[in-house]
Amino acid sequence: MDTPSNAVVRDTGSGRPQRVAARGWGSHRTIGAAVRAAPDGSTVIVAAGSYQESLTIDRDVTIVAESSDAVVELVANGGPALVLRAGNATVRGLAIRGPDPAGVAVAVEGGSLALEGCEITSGRVEAGGWSRPTLLHCRIRDCVGAGLHATGDTQVLVAGCTVEDIDGAGLLLDQSSTADVSGSTVHRVSGDGLQVRDAARAVLEDCDIAQTGRAGVVTEGTARLALRTSRLRDLTGDGVHIQSAAPPARPSAADGQQPEGVPDGTETHAVELIECIITRVGGNGLLTAGDADVLARQCQVRGASKAGVCATGTGALHLADCQIAESASTGLVVRGSTCVHAVDCTVTDAGANGLFLCDDSATVLTRCTVAQSGFTAVHLSTSATADLAECTVTGTPEHGVRVTERGVLRVSGGLIEHASMSGVHLEGTSDATVSGLAISDAGIGIRVEQTPHRPLFEECVVSRTAQSGLEAGPGTSPTVRGCRFVSSGTAGIFLDRDCRSAVDRCEVSDVAGSGVVVWTRATPTIRATTVTQCRKNGVYLAPQAGGTLEDCAISATDYAALYVGTGATPMFRRCRIFEVEHDLSLADGAAPEFEECDVSAVHSPTMPLDARARLRPGGGAGGDGASVDGSEETDPQARLEALLAQLDQLVGLRRAKQDVGTLVKLMQMVKRRQEAGLLPPPLSRHLVFAGNPGTGKTTVARLYGQILAALGMLTTGHLVEVDRGTLVGEYVGHTAPKTQAAFRRAMGGVLFIDEAYALVPDGRGNDFGQEAISTLVKLMEDHRDEVVVIVAGYPDQMERFINANPGLASRFTRTLTFDDYSADELVDIVAHQADGHQYTLADQTRVSLIDFFCAVQRGEGFGNGRFARKVFQEMTERHARRISDRFLGTTGEVSAELLSTLMPDDLPEFGAMETP
Repeated sequence: MDTPSNAVVRDTGSGRPQRVAARGWGSHRTIGAAVRAAPDGSTVIVAAGSYQESLTIDRDVTIVAESSDAVVELVANGGPALVLRAGNATVRGLAIRGPDPAGVAVAVEGGSLALEGCEITSGRVEAGGWSRPTLLHCRIRDCVGAGLHATGDTQVLVAGCTVEDIDGAGLLLDQSSTADVSGSTVHRVSGDGLQVRDAARAVLEDCDIAQTGRAGVVTEGTARLALRTSRLRDLTGDGVHIQSAAPPARPSAADGQQPEGVPDGTETHAVELIECIITRVGGNGLLTAGDADVLARQCQVRGASKAGVCATGTGALHLADCQIAESASTGLVVRGSTCVHAVDCTVTDAGANGLFLCDDSATVLTRCTVAQSGFTAVHLSTSATADLAECTVTGTPEHGVRVTERGVLRVSGGLIEHASMSGVHLEGTSDATVSGLAISDAGIGIRVEQTPHRPLFEECVVSRTAQSGLEAGPGTSPTVRGCRFVSSGTAGIFLDRDCRSAVDRCEVSDVAGSGVVVWTRATPTIRATTVTQCRKNGVYLAPQAGGTLEDCAISATDYAALYVGTGATPMFRRCRIFEVEHDLSLADGAAPEFEECDVSAVHSPTMPLDARARLRPGGGAGGDGASVDGSEETDPQARLEALLAQLDQLVGLRRAKQDVGTLVKLMQMVKRRQEAGLLPPPLSRHLVFAGNPGTGKTTVARLYGQILAALGMLTTGHLVEVDRGTLVGEYVGHTAPKTQAAFRRAMGGVLFIDEAYALVPDGRGNDFGQEAISTLVKLMEDHRDEVVVIVAGYPDQMERFINANPGLASRFTRTLTFDDYSADELVDIVAHQADGHQYTLADQTRVSLIDFFCAVQRGEGFGNGRFARKVFQEMTERHARRISDRFLGTTGEVSAELLSTLMPDDLPEFGAMETP
């Protein structure tokens, strides 16, 4: 072995150096003879050669090879090759060979021994008693049992050493021994790389442990360990296995000093792993058991064949800024009654669960990420509890968080996304309190089943779910407050059989099915909830369903706003229904009750007259006899005035309003002449509406039909909206029946043909659209007094449409022009939307909105009113994020003003809103 250039020579200068040579040169033939002859503090210089002796040292002496090139072998001829019983000795540059691989090559029984640049083979280094061995730049190999065994009260220092090819443990510490190991490697051992037992203590820094037959590092009993900036890799067993350890004294929770999360470093832990890397292990990356108190900070655990980290027993595990990745099984397992605190950690690419928490364990996760797990990302079972604060869970083929049996979940903030089954799933007798959580792109947002508790979901946002936003299973009673359910694939909220849920201050929008579904015998209480933009019903009550809906608002549904099934007995109190085709659909035997409800802007009212009478005691809006839902009134003049007032309240549309007003006066004159027995003047009630998208054409058409009904010129005044796809067939003989069917549906009202110019596409003279136009012309002639036809589209396209058939020009003699909205008018539309959804615009917000709309590029197809409504929707979403980021999760109350006031910060970024 080379002698290190920085080795310390312990020569006090007492006498001349003693020289040893096997033959010829030197005064001694054996090292032992030279040591015995040397005064304390002397140096023994050994010439190259092989010395077969068992050397015993009991004094201060330094033994060095003659030169760095000299090969000096000390070969045992009985017991250990080298024994230190007392004194301070230094042995430098020797190759020491023991009597047998299973035996002892170097025994340190007392005193202080420094081995520098030595190679120890065929036997271990064993230190005991009160000895102080030091190994610097040494190599230990070809041993059985252990490479280095420290026992008793010995204190070992190991630096820059290599321990390899050991049939047993690399380093073994027991009893009360201690070891400081730095810059060293332990390779190719059949047992554990480092084993610390009993009350022993070890500190390893910048070490490399690889290719072990068992674990990399093991502690047992009350042993203590600090492992820093070290690497453990390619191990057969666990990376680090903490079997048991004496927990440190901690402040009592009763004193109010119990630290939250990972301690700040002022508290000592039985085991500390700092900036370590554990990779490719055959067992668990880190296993803690017993009553161990373990801290792992800035560690990486990657490629474990079992769990990345497994905590069991009765101890505590603190994880800070750690990464657990690519575990073949679960990323983090917590069992027994262990407490785990994890802050700023990531668990990714686990083959099974990201986290599996069970038994009576308690886990607290703060700002952690669980991503791409093979099974459920976070699974709680038996009686485990979990607290998640501002965590992210993403990418799982099962559930984001699943709580079973008696598990308890508490969530504050954070995100769950891309969970193929459910974002949050509760079953068994589990319970949960979830606040401020965002769930997106899941199969089901929240699923509650079986549990007898009342789990709470508060201020959550659930969006883009393939199925329901929230499903409450049979007999469950979750409480849902202030949550938003957006873009659900089936229902926004589904309340199953016998469900007794409480839904308060929620929003349900953009639902492919019904907004809220209340199933058989369910009796929920739904308060102050908004349901809008549903492809089916706003609220669907199955047969025998019940419950109470109060202060709710339902709008923009494709089916009836309310469907009440056979035998259902719900109570609707102070509910508002507006901007829908149908307000109510009742099955035979349904028995709903209504108190102080409001119905307005219903396209085709279907609510029975007696039901609508109960809605507005005394009839009409404000008791003046005028119906805002288009229903029949006893005073036609009052109804006409109410409709004209609605028209006047529309934002903008100055020219269109004037034209409609002129038509009303003309038709009133026609009616007077008829009543007087005079012939009416020539008059065509059919109209062309020319304007860009979103300029209110459909809204005015609907009011126009109701106005004609109030004048007695149409029987119902309802609106049937169609386009090319509704009128034109795909093969010969198919178009005329489709057009006739649409026309029949409009009998007594208005047939509104949107984008009518599509019936005569450029360059296609033989298109089936011509057949639809011809059929319409004949039907308009045959039923001239029974239907009003309004055709609508871009101004520059409508002239081409009118010229496509000679009969059209004679029947559409009047064009109403719908101008684009100005910036001020677009702001008024946003303000109207805000008022309808219980929001307010701050003064500075209105100013910022004007600047925003002035800067918008208005190309062909600009959305006008639709664009303004889209801006409002984006503002509410940004407002929700702003309030959540700033206030939710804090202990203070959030005022109603903050929850309802839209500020300039809530405006979308310029350019983020797509415009043609």
